[in-house]
Amino acid sequence: MSKPLVGFSMHPYWAMDDALAGFLAPLRAAGLRALEFGLDTNEGGWPSTVPLIESCQRLGFALAFHAPYLPPYTIAGFAGHERAKIEADYAPMLDIAARFGPATVVVHGAQSETRSQDEVYADTVAFFQWALERYPSLTFALENLNAVPGRARIGPDRAELLRLVREIGDPQLGLCWDMGHDAQSGVRDTPQEAWLRHVCHVHVHDIDGQGLDHFPLLYGRVPYQTWLPVLAAVGFGGIVTLEIKGRQLSEMRIDWIIKVLAASIGEIQQLLSPTELTGRQA
Repeated sequence: MSKPLVGFSMHPYWAMDDALAGFLAPLRAAGLRALEFGLDTNEGGWPSTVPLIESCQRLGFALAFHAPYLPPYTIAGFAGHERAKIEADYAPMLDIAARFGPATVVVHGAQSETRSQDEVYADTVAFFQWALERYPSLTFALENLNAVPGRARIGPDRAELLRLVREIGDPQLGLCWDMGHDAQSGVRDTPQEAWLRHVCHVHVHDIDGQGLDHFPLLYGRVPYQTWLPVLAAVGFGGIVTLEIKGRQLSEMRIDWIIKVLAASIGEIQQLLSPTELTGRQA
């Protein structure tokens, strides 16, 4: 059984070139073993992203990826007339992930203000069927999302996510459990074991007093301390990514940022392997 790895949402704005090893060293010492990269050509710093991925791989980190989801990227319409365009949009991004495979790619399900729930469900199924056939070296993880009023969206309903993954029935497709999204939606209960056993990737982050998410584990507003050990107990062996948005910390000193990131990574590591940690301390 594979042991879970602690990851971090890496981006060129954190560090590049000569500064990279120094930035990652204290995080590695705290337990960091994997790095997740967004694949979005419209994201700031994109020209530096692939060289950064290559550098991090040379440093020995496992890799994971997040498929693009912000406009103009969308998988809505994949089961209809938009399929060829969406394939052309996503294939270059997934080709990059496949270069570094085997790896997990997180995907947001289809969403639309003009299509029905049944239609975005069909779009999501069709997209995964295409991606799974084209990229056998990749594992895909369907992420849970918050509900948005007036928008049909695959993501807020745990039962629907599990149904979709089971319907496709491919071992290279699982769930990405974003614990921050659940907490932001007011969901506090632990998923059923059948759902947990389909989780192949995790995002964890905290929520500040104004309800903004993607912070380090500072505020205690996400029940990760309960959820991570439960997930580990059912045999989870994927990556738990500390998913941070750098703009949330843009006014903080870099030494403080590194300190709180390392503390969050260390806490995640402890929660995933409490028995092993206790044994070492004994």
